[in-house]
Amino acid sequence: MASSPLLTGFFLDELTLPWGTTLAEAAAHLASRPQWPPYGGWPNLRLACTHALGLAASECNLRAPAHSRPVLQASYQLAAPPGYVGHPAEASQWQEPLTARLGLPTQAEVVERPEAAGTSMVVYAARWQWPGVRLSLSTYGGIRPEAGGPVAAGLFLDWEDELTAAHPYAVAAGHEAARLAAVAGPAVEAVVFQLTQAQAPYTHFDFNQPQPPTDERRRAQRALYREHLLETPPHFQQRLAANEVALWPVPGRAAWAVSSRWDTLVLPVAAPPGIELLTVKPGRGRGYVQLDIGTLRLTDALAAPALPALADALARLPGVVVSRRQDYDGW
Repeated sequence: MASSPLLTGFFLDELTLPWGTTLAEAAAHLASRPQWPPYGGWPNLRLACTHALGLAASECNLRAPAHSRPVLQASYQLAAPPGYVGHPAEASQWQEPLTARLGLPTQAEVVERPEAAGTSMVVYAARWQWPGVRLSLSTYGGIRPEAGGPVAAGLFLDWEDELTAAHPYAVAAGHEAARLAAVAGPAVEAVVFQLTQAQAPYTHFDFNQPQPPTDERRRAQRALYREHLLETPPHFQQRLAANEVALWPVPGRAAWAVSSRWDTLVLPVAAPPGIELLTVKPGRGRGYVQLDIGTLRLTDALAAPALPALADALARLPGVVVSRRQDYDGW
């Protein structure tokens, strides 16, 4: 396969921004470009874009785990050509110029979906793969009405080099974790909550990455996808069982911390993170209780008392507000 011009960054029309550009930096750089309201999910920007790799386009969507984290995906809506009916063979009008520019795709397939005719479902997919970068082409069984105009296909450019993307954030998180570990010793008085279910270290699941991730990749993923989440200090790693969570004051700082055996979130008194206790009642599933403390997520069995008790303890801390919500499992 030919070497890729996409290894260095993502593009909007004639402009190329290097991989590592944060979503906030991209937003500032592109503030004058026409935009539409973002989609749900990850923080994202929807911007006007007239062409992508020589193909007529209508808009570009830039996505990142957070505004302060690098853009990891740039997707492009490709304009619907006259007379498009959504047959898989029509993908050639996009794939052929891409192949001329990038080489043969790594993989290409017709998606066998008879029901897709006339719909927005994918009927053809192709992929180009390089170390750390993937480009995907998807064509649709019908025309999708989008804010920038009717579209018939999409290009999806993904930066998959997590270790490189995470490096500056992992280094900063390592320094912060070391400072926290230096004061988190046996003298710290912690309240320990025993859950009925074992927790697990944070990992970001991706079918395209080896599973389970190495410790190095796990730390990189945590720094990249979970702002402010740190490695738990060694004292608490040794003290806590897999089903235990500790709430403890950070010595010398106006802050508290919540720690599982692996992951810790610090709550500054001046600016505590958002906290939500979610009770999911039985529907199709058995239900569960979930406590989100900033970017730290804890889960337990529905009737287990530990997470509601931890939520109550957090609500008693200065400046902390705990919201409570109910839902149904599988409905």
